[in-house]
Parts: sequence; structure tokens; C-alpha cells
Amino acid sequence: MTELGVVDIREIYRTINDTYGYDFSQFAMTSFKQRLERLMIRNNISNTENLINKIKSGDEFFDLFLYEVSVPSTEMFRDPSLWRWLREEFFQEAVAKSLSKFRIWVPNCVSGGELYSLVIVLHEMDLLEKVEIIATTISNKSIEYIKEGRYDLKKLEVSIENYKRFHGHSDFSDYYKLDRYYAFRDTSYLDSVEFRKQKINFDNSPQNVRLILFRNNLIYFNPTLQEKVLQHMFDCLSANGYLITGIREQIRNAGTGKDFEVVNEAECVYKKRIAV
Repeated sequence: MTELGVVDIREIYRTINDTYGYDFSQFAMTSFKQRLERLMIRNNISNTENLINKIKSGDEFFDLFLYEVSVPSTEMFRDPSLWRWLREEFFQEAVAKSLSKFRIWVPNCVSGGELYSLVIVLHEMDLLEKVEIIATTISNKSIEYIKEGRYDLKKLEVSIENYKRFHGHSDFSDYYKLDRYYAFRDTSYLDSVEFRKQKINFDNSPQNVRLILFRNNLIYFNPTLQEKVLQHMFDCLSANGYLITGIREQIRNAGTGKDFEVVNEAECVYKKRIAV
């Protein structure tokens, strides 16, 4: 397979935008290039021209394309200290103060690691029925994968250790079953989750959200797109809503009076700033 060059990637950007109205040109090029090349290897696509023809072939391959170029969560309970903070210092009080169901949005779900971690925490706190969870993703294949519950055994090993460091209230084995090649997570905890397919421009986003869990996504956008996405998240949050980003994704303007104020700097938790 020929390595993709800048001209190749720009032609792929143009084809996708012209055919489907998805603009990937503001995604970080290096990581996007790596995912494109991985997709080509997995699907025996030898060159740019063949990839472009496949993209144009219809919605079925394009949905696979969207799934393959998305970045899956590496493990469950990643950064256990955040999940401890949510359990010990945030959820109980925040949900209790909510006059209606506490609305949580998990954008860009790909493999379900964040989503399953979230529902397990809420289950162990007896809060799952008091919240409304909306999970959005850009591909139907991601929704199918998450609902199937299948999980890579290598990721499972790391997730077990993370759960121990989280000091979970159960045994992690209660949340999955093993077969020869995979673990299968207990999908019953997803019964109350609403799944939505969403374009990469975040159309059809839920409104009046109390918490957005959007970790380890901004690093794959260029600065211009990062600002656009953060403004969109701000607009979707209710008054005094919260946004959580990844620990390498500090919001530069947080604490300056512009949009967000810092709630927990170590865990990158931010609160919507109310204009006065």
C-alpha cells in the first residue's frame, strides 16, 4: 500500500465533503492519516483512487469508514481518580438538586468504554434511574458494537485494574462474561441510554445538558475546530452545567471569565460560567 501524502488526504477530504457534507479538514491531519492508512490495510484498499471510489460507493461503506476513522476509548475507568471524584464529590449532590432527570451527554461514543464506566458508577450509587443519558456517535456501526457489548480481552485486563483503583463497590466480573476470544459486557445497564447518530458538526445535539463527558477527543481536532466544538458544548449546557475533558485537554480560556470556570483542575472538570 502506498503511504498517503498531503495531496491524497486533501482529495479524500474533498470527496467526503462533496458526497456526504462531512468536513474532516479541521481534524488533526497526522492522526487522521494514520487511521485512514489502517482502514485501507484492513479493507485491502491499495491506493487513494480505490479508497475514493469506495467512499463514493454508498452509505454502507461510508458508515464503515466513519467507524474506522473514529478513535475508540482505550479502556474502561480510564483515569480512575476522575470516576472517584464523580462518585464521592459530584453525582450525589448534583442529581439530588436536579428538579427533573439529570441529563448527561456522552458525545463521540465509538467503543463504549466511557459509557459503560458511567452507567456502572451510577448503578453502584443507585442513581441510574434518576438520570437521562444520551450517547451520540457518527456511525451506526459504533452503536451496534456498543449494544453488542463485545470487548477486547487486552482492554479488559487494564479495565479490571482501573476498576480496582477506582475502588468499585462490586467485583468487576459482575459486569461481563467471558467467551474464548472476547469479554461481553452486561448490556442491561444500557437500557435507559438513548443512542443518536450525529454528524461531525454535532447537529441534533441534546440541549439543557447538566453534564457533558467529552474526554480525549479535542486532541484530534485542530485549534480552530477545538474552539468551535467548545462553543457548541457551552451552548448545549444548562445554566451551571459541567463539561469534562481529557487530562491533556485543558481549556485555555477557563478561569479567565470567558466561558468556563475551573471546578477540578487535575481532572479537567469545568463549569459553565454564567454571564452577569
